[in-house]
Amino acid sequence: MVKKISAIVLAGALTLSLAACGGGGNNAASGNDAEGAKGSSGKKQVIKILHWKQENINKAMEEINAKFEEKYPEYKVEYTTTGPDDEYKQAQRARLTANDVDILADLSGMRLSPQEWTPGAKVPDWEQWINSGLIADLSDQAFIKNWNANDIEKAGTYKGKVYAIPTGKVAMSGLFYNKEIFEEHGLEVPKTWSEFIELNETLKSKGITPIGVAGKDVWPLKLPVFALQAKILGGGDQQKWIEGVWKGETAFNDAEAIEVLEKMKTLQDNYMIEGFMGIDYASAPSIFATGKVAMLADGSWDAPTIATANPDLKFGYFPVPATEDAEKNASFVGKYDVTWYAAEKGPNKEGALKWLEFFSEPENYTTFVKAAGFIPTMDGISTDSDFIDNELTPYLGDFELAYEIMMINRENVGEHLAAEGVHTEYLAPGGVYKTAKELADVQQKEWEAAAPR
Repeated sequence: MVKKISAIVLAGALTLSLAACGGGGNNAASGNDAEGAKGSSGKKQVIKILHWKQENINKAMEEINAKFEEKYPEYKVEYTTTGPDDEYKQAQRARLTANDVDILADLSGMRLSPQEWTPGAKVPDWEQWINSGLIADLSDQAFIKNWNANDIEKAGTYKGKVYAIPTGKVAMSGLFYNKEIFEEHGLEVPKTWSEFIELNETLKSKGITPIGVAGKDVWPLKLPVFALQAKILGGGDQQKWIEGVWKGETAFNDAEAIEVLEKMKTLQDNYMIEGFMGIDYASAPSIFATGKVAMLADGSWDAPTIATANPDLKFGYFPVPATEDAEKNASFVGKYDVTWYAAEKGPNKEGALKWLEFFSEPENYTTFVKAAGFIPTMDGISTDSDFIDNELTPYLGDFELAYEIMMINRENVGEHLAAEGVHTEYLAPGGVYKTAKELADVQQKEWEAAAPR
């Protein structure tokens, strides 16, 4: 672990100068204010917040930050954003290990922590940071009581202490669908896999492209797979299947795992928009909003983006039906989204706690969660969202986490299993593997090769 932290610090040093001067970011305060973080010279105390670019959420954050500064004029919020994914992770590690951030966002909550049945599992960044004393313990903060206790337990607690605030939940295993296209052609939301295939065939026969997806970013290809994994692996108990992989009782090339790959390959080969591997994530909502596809593989968080792209569009969201059991198919799986951490050794820990307290006030949180399109993690919050009430709530039930949130990976596992994915981009025609079985066999070999010796 010491080696890992050292490597992170060295890597962070390469980008620290850019992060400190706001390179690639959206700064709400100049670097000259940094000297005032302690308030010793009468300058405003700076609170440094790090986040990724996501327009709807960024705008809400700017509104909340302005209200915070109005209520607490002694503070100035420096809100910096970077590109998502690897760019953000690099900035996150650099800023935190250099003690140059007070509050930072993370994606998906506290997850993938090694268990007693996972010998040799990699330790996630957040766990390394906590164990290294870089993340503040929030357990005794009064504002924690404002949040749903079950959500805090699932996504913000480690070894009995609270270190994070999950700000919302999202569904990830569904498809947005154009209600006008469905109504015009007498189509209904499918409840079984065979009904889903029939729906796609009908759309194709009418010259309508069934499904859009942002394959260029790769990770959106996981989203339909999450439904397949949750309902197929372990007979619908993916936790049992995951433990079985570690214990040698199940495998990445067993019948259930191959079924998941085969069904996703069916969708990719036959029903997704032509050239989907060249479509980037930022373009996908507009492709759907303009009627170029009947459905879009995306997370529920993108509903506000779609509505902005076409305010007149009537759209819904349904879970991909993975099996012939309609009752089993009738629920989403998902994750906790934007999660806030406070840095223990940041330049202004006191200010960070004051900001989190302000954010945790129901009025301010409501501003955030409405803009984000999340399912609230604070009780008694009304989002005034027909989409959440009518399209998501009927399929939520007991909130089930997606495979990538539950799967604990081995250290140094191969590229075909990395990042807790099944990586269907490796399947032909986009990839080199012509059949699901070929890819599954490679995945199992990589899993076995990464086993501790």
